Amino acid sequence: MMDFAVALSENIEVINTMMDIFIEWNLVVLEKLQGLGLDFIATYNDMAYKEGPLVSPQVFREVFLPKMKIVADAIKLPWAFHSDGNLTLVMEDLLTLGMNAVNPFEPPVMDLKVAKEKWGDRICLWGNIDLVQTLPYGTLEEVEAEVKKRIREAGPGGGYICGSANSITGWCKIENIFAMTAAVRKYGTYPIAVD
Repeated sequence: MMDFAVALSENIEVINTMMDIFIEWNLVVLEKLQGLGLDFIATYNDMAYKEGPLVSPQVFREVFLPKMKIVADAIKLPWAFHSDGNLTLVMEDLLTLGMNAVNPFEPPVMDLKVAKEKWGDRICLWGNIDLVQTLPYGTLEEVEAEVKKRIREAGPGGGYICGSANSITGWCKIENIFAMTAAVRKYGTYPIAVD
């Protein structure tokens, strides 16, 4: 990571060459995947810490966004963009790529209610059930309460997929995963009527 950061300021040609190779490979993979009859594509791009993006918004816009656009333009299926961390500073830029969903809106650094208000009319919000405390250590009641809260915040009007704030990890309690699933079924049926 340190070498990459130094190259961003001292040897951008190396970064561009690396990204071009990666883009070429991704375009081949995308072409093959889109010919398999899939319903959607998910791209995994972890590009943020809890404090914000790995690079400044300016560097993101000047160096990375144009390269990402090449791949985005090749995606013909609905697609979901994944990145952990706080994407707030670059979300408007990301949305120019045309994805249909963003995942996982990691709590507490991405406020789901604020995200619904700002971007919920342009993308599907996916995730936000806490993977640090609730799913590994919470009670069944706490899991249900969090699912209910998230559905109340982002479910009305559609455009929300309730799920974990990243993935289902080995440190999650299995009973909490089942509780999350049961609560989604209980409260996530349209029309949303969570009190």
